[in-house]
Amino acid sequence: MRAERFRGPKGPAPLKLARPTWKFCCRVGLVAIFVAGAYQTSWEWLRFLTSECVLRISASLGMTTLRVSFDTILVGGQATQFVIACTFVDVFMGSIPLLWNLKNSVFRNILLLLATATLLFGFNVVRLELAQVLHYRGVTWTVADEVLGGVAYFAVWLAIWRLRSWELWASFAESEA
Repeated sequence: MRAERFRGPKGPAPLKLARPTWKFCCRVGLVAIFVAGAYQTSWEWLRFLTSECVLRISASLGMTTLRVSFDTILVGGQATQFVIACTFVDVFMGSIPLLWNLKNSVFRNILLLLATATLLFGFNVVRLELAQVLHYRGVTWTVADEVLGGVAYFAVWLAIWRLRSWELWASFAESEA
């Protein structure tokens, strides 16, 4: 049997793949810049606020607690230092370019970001407190904090994906141009 019968006389048709849109690529670049920017300051006030919320919730749940420094607490005799990643400020800053809708007014975008910051702060405190409770109950810190943190990051990015106002892929017609 001849190969032309299956491929046609000119060979196989070229595979047409869609490309990421220029808008998406710009937003990804801005995410990297915004996240890097988040780490250019110490965020001491936010580290204190986050640790204070966890300290007070842990105490209200009956765990022994003590503040050691502005960013370090003891819960059940185990020290926890709150670094920038513990505040979710990097997540919030990285979400700004992904959530910003160019079709909305600046005021509406700022309102969305304020709501996002509030929700992320609350979600993060719940995540951190759950890690404290799990660790207090004997779960290793790697599972209680790191695995739970990874799941939390993934959940946030899934939510952002659903809220996005931009297209990821260019259509086949656009990718040929």
